[in-house]
Amino acid sequence: MRFFRRTTEHGLTAYLRLPGRIAYARVDRRVPVPKLLAVGVLTVKNDKWSDALSELQDSGPASLVLSPAAYKMRMLEAPNVPTDELRAAVRWQIQDMLDYHPDDGTVDVLEVPQPEHLNHARQLFAVAAKNSLLAEETEFAVEAGLKLVIIDIVETAQRNLAARLEKPGRALAVFSFVETGGLLTLSLDGELCMARSLSVNQAQLDGDLEIMIERLTLEFQRTLDHFDRQFGGVPVDRLLLIPMENVERFRESLARNLALPVEVMDLNNALDMSSFPDVSALPTACFHAIGAALRKEDTKP
Repeated sequence: MRFFRRTTEHGLTAYLRLPGRIAYARVDRRVPVPKLLAVGVLTVKNDKWSDALSELQDSGPASLVLSPAAYKMRMLEAPNVPTDELRAAVRWQIQDMLDYHPDDGTVDVLEVPQPEHLNHARQLFAVAAKNSLLAEETEFAVEAGLKLVIIDIVETAQRNLAARLEKPGRALAVFSFVETGGLLTLSLDGELCMARSLSVNQAQLDGDLEIMIERLTLEFQRTLDHFDRQFGGVPVDRLLLIPMENVERFRESLARNLALPVEVMDLNNALDMSSFPDVSALPTACFHAIGAALRKEDTKP
């Protein structure tokens, strides 16, 4: 199964398999403002993943968001080959980052937008996952009775949230904590421009926050400087933090150290949350599920 496959149906259910639990969300995309229909976390008992997933059965399609540990992602210069040969070319271009033979994996690509005033080489993201892992995930879904039509990644799920909150012509930075550490993305006009994995975790917020903030400030600024060089001065509007425990303390510390505004993401500005008026009660683990469920047919890809 290819990553990012599109679907013409609505009411997409997206889920992430996390240690001992499943975070999920269902979004109605038939309306001008997408509406959150369901969201939550399911407990998985005795590693019976299909039993837990069966609680998500619905007549609509389903999307799995892979754990960051389950795939490799790299930005690289697009090879100069015909479109129908692009994936094959990229497959061999990234073989050094794989711990399996390239033929034993699935590779997909995501184009990086290029402003019209720039003429540097076209860039793209390459994403690769082992076929045996994808087969296992598909088996879990089939056994649970789900219509798995999309396999997504956290970077594009985070991009989908950002796309609902961007201002035209201005980039948006979003930071979150995922299983493997911190994730910083920059998007522009609904497209993913940059994605960086950072070696920090949420537990460090309870430790020496100043040391963590100093380290993150340096990493954020490096990324922003690289973005400025890559995208020819396109302004970054602000940095949004996906809600988490102690997020306001985290936001205040970052805001004192960065030159751009730092805000906590408010889902009320991104979709219809009328069925869930207490946004602050939403589990942090569900935000990427919500982002994946926001995928629309015209998303690239």
